[in-house]
Formats: sequence, C-alpha cells, structure tokens
Amino acid sequence: MNEYYPTPDDKERMIILDNLNEFMKDSAPVLEVACFLRVSTSHQTTDNQLLELIEICNRNKWHITDIYEETISGTKATEERPELNRMLKDASRKKFSKVVVWSVDRLSRSMKSLVNVLSQLDDVGVDIYSYKQGLDTSTTMGSSFFHMVGLFAELENNMRIERQKIGIKRALSQGIKFGRKDVVTDEIELQIVELRHKGKSIRYIAKKVGISVGRTHRVIKEWQPILDV
Repeated sequence: MNEYYPTPDDKERMIILDNLNEFMKDSAPVLEVACFLRVSTSHQTTDNQLLELIEICNRNKWHITDIYEETISGTKATEERPELNRMLKDASRKKFSKVVVWSVDRLSRSMKSLVNVLSQLDDVGVDIYSYKQGLDTSTTMGSSFFHMVGLFAELENNMRIERQKIGIKRALSQGIKFGRKDVVTDEIELQIVELRHKGKSIRYIAKKVGISVGRTHRVIKEWQPILDV
C-alpha cells in the first residue's frame, strides 16, 4: 500500500483544525454553530476564513458542530450548490443554532439568492453571524440589517424588471422580430419574459400563455440577453 504524505496545504489545514473547539477543554459551550466557507476558484483557499472563524467561536464559546465548504461562484443558484443545500437541510434538522460566516457574500453574491437563504434560516430559527460585517441576527441591530437586505433585494428586482421592459420596448420599436409572430404576439412575448424573470418554469409559462413548451423555450432563448440584464 502506498504511503500518504501530507502536502503543505494539508499540514496547514491540520494546524488550523487543531484549534477547533479548543475552549471546550476548560469551558462548556454556550451555543451550537456551523461554519460556512466559500471560495470561487480552486486557486483560492478557505483556510484564512476558517482560521478567523475558529478563533471567533473559541472566544465566544461556540461549539462548531460542522464545517461546510464550497469552491463555486457565489452567483450560482442555490440548487447548484450541494454544500449550501446540505447546510440548509441540517439547519432545518436543528443541528445548530447559528451559521458563522466570514462575510455574508460567502452565502451568496446574488441579492435575491441571499434573501432566500436568510429567509430559510430564519424560518427554522437559525441565526447568522458575519465576521466581516460584525453582524449577528440574534441581536436587534443585526436583525434590522438583514431586513434591510430584503428591502434592497426588492428594490433591485423592481429596477431589473423596469430595465427589461425598457429593453423589450426598445427592441420592438426598432422592428426586431423573433420567431413566428402569427403564433406569438409581442404581448405574449412580454408576458413570457416577465413570468420567466419571476422564476416560473417553462412548462408553467407555456400553459399560462397558451402555447407549446418548445415554442416558449425558443422565446426565452431569444430574449435571454434582456433576461440577463
């Protein structure tokens, strides 16, 4: 059997983990928490985040029950992020009372997705502590901040819809036509784009506007540049 020789990165991680829950040698934990770490590329490391979070948890006597790590863009949808999904499922199972992150953008860089994650955690009574922002949703100030995040997300969503409508009207005024207009009118295309922006499935949209799933998919594909605004 081949022997395993730890790499420098492995050794660094083991040194960091040596301090995991170190406070429990002398004190009882006051809270069960989970640490969530994320970097965007394999060229980055989560070690610095973990080092900071372990120190914070030891200082506050927070018992780290699990560590969730991702190497993925924070703009990806929640369903495309296995570790984020695992964390949310464990939160619903009451495996911890607080999620500790280095920064709120570790959870998501998308305002809409971030609000969704925060809402899911809030629904199951799990708080969030963000080191970089110094915010804790178990406090009045921290809770107020995350409510403001929700308001800004709604504002961003409304602005996006307005930009899409302007883009569609400009395209139509310039005579741009997409597909078979005898089947799908400009009004139907606008309705399809708005429903898609709201996160509705292609099958739902097709049934709602009264056209085939395939035709609906082609319209969405044609208008994708505006949906991405």
